[in-house]
Amino acid sequence: MYNMVFGHVWMLYALTFCLALAFTLAGLYAFSASGDIRRLPLTRMAIIVIIVLYGLRALAGGWACAMNFSWLQCISSVIPAFIAWCYYPGLRSQ
Repeated sequence: MYNMVFGHVWMLYALTFCLALAFTLAGLYAFSASGDIRRLPLTRMAIIVIIVLYGLRALAGGWACAMNFSWLQCISSVIPAFIAWCYYPGLRSQ
């Protein structure tokens, strides 16, 4: 990771913060779609974007797994597909 950010350690902290913020927003929109919290703006669009992003991650992992199989790549593509499948019912409740 240190080599990927070209020696700028602060970028690792910024990336970690942005990822934590993105996962928090995804969780809030999941709660909003399920009705556990009040409805957030653009809930349906956010759920669609989340499903598409996780679906693309699953497809990319599946493609990498097909090219050069390893269990890590296989599991790394199954988990995002499962998460996308878990968000799908949120579309029907809107």
